[in-house]
Amino acid sequence: MEDLKNRLMKLELLYMEQEDMVQTLSRVVHQQESKIERLEQRLLQVSEKLASIEEGGADAEEPPPPHY
Repeated sequence: MEDLKNRLMKLELLYMEQEDMVQTLSRVVHQQESKIERLEQRLLQVSEKLASIEEGGADAEEPPPPHY
């Protein structure tokens, strides 16, 4: 009977450790998801800024170089 109690206690400890690991992994995944969303927003901003710079540069005439 004592052996059964020990096994049950070990199983409970393993379950608690796994539950803690699941919670930790869940927090990490949530943090990574938030970071990815911020990076995607920043990438979109940079892409839009680059596109506006490229559009403005294509329409504007450059003055000739000084040696002409």
